Amino acid sequence: MYQSKTNPEKRFGSIFVQRRYDKEHSGSTKAKAQIYCMRHGQTALDDLHRSDGWLDLPLNDEGRKNVVINFDEFLKDVPIKKIFSSPLRRTEETAHIIESGLATHPDVETVPELKTWNLGSLAGGPKKPNKKIVKDLLKNTHKSAPDGESYEEFKDRFDSKIKELEKESEKEGPFLVVLSGSNCRRLSEMLFDDRNVLDIDEAGIFVLYKRDDGVWTAKELKGLRTDDDKNGNPEAS
Repeated sequence: MYQSKTNPEKRFGSIFVQRRYDKEHSGSTKAKAQIYCMRHGQTALDDLHRSDGWLDLPLNDEGRKNVVINFDEFLKDVPIKKIFSSPLRRTEETAHIIESGLATHPDVETVPELKTWNLGSLAGGPKKPNKKIVKDLLKNTHKSAPDGESYEEFKDRFDSKIKELEKESEKEGPFLVVLSGSNCRRLSEMLFDDRNVLDIDEAGIFVLYKRDDGVWTAKELKGLRTDDDKNGNPEAS
């Protein structure tokens, strides 16, 4: 089945039918009001099952490879108008890899509000032993992480920026936003009241879009995490 690039709710048995449909609907409001979301590629810490947090590492070779593979399958034919990324190296590098392969050559805009949840001194540590601490921070949302920020502080800056991008995309989209794991889980929480629906792996992709009734929702395209991965993650529900 071939996924429409202009309507996430449409799939076709023929690539030629999919392309014809997308060509006919490329200027529609529905085609514009889409925000593709990609989680950054893998880093050395991801490979070691340690939290990146605000530690600023580049992608490793496996991370770069998976970004290219998923770009080729899901994004290269999408007429992305603009790419947004946090200032972290792993998200910016992912964004620029995608930009280099798009025919539209969109601008890449760095947005501090899109940074992952700042878990302070927990960053760099093994994920599983920190799970109890992070679950407590998710339960007590005004409590700050050691040398970091509270979950409420993270939500305040991130949620407001996503709402801005949703409105902007209706006129100027589709967009691509490169995110970290905490951002993906927060979007899942916002849209589905469930942190697991959009809990995608590194280089995974989902798309936010506006339904016919005007409500924003999302569809996972690639990379839902395995149960083992979720169980080892400190933010897992």
